[in-house]
Amino acid sequence: MASLLLRYQLFLSIGVVFLAIWKASLANLDSIQSFWSSSSSLGLASSPSTIRIELLVTYLPLWALLSLGLYALFSVLYRVATFGDCPEAADELSKQIVTAKEKLKAAGFAF
Repeated sequence: MASLLLRYQLFLSIGVVFLAIWKASLANLDSIQSFWSSSSSLGLASSPSTIRIELLVTYLPLWALLSLGLYALFSVLYRVATFGDCPEAADELSKQIVTAKEKLKAAGFAF
């Protein structure tokens, strides 16, 4: 029988893999910058493309958290907007409220 990962285990394992890749990217930032800037003919050490790459790699966890937060927000908003009505449950609840009020009136409570 195959064991399934719990949701927090899956989240933590993906987080650990992401942090390992990010840490390796930070450690090899110079080689990443030289790879991406080798196609440019300027050859400047601090060209705009290398600065953008450095900012992207440096703040990657922040971008990931921001993206995860936006995904969670829009997911909740979508689920709330498309939540279906259940008239049968509303009728049942109304009947239960009436029954509860009758029992409480019989017990001496006034409404």
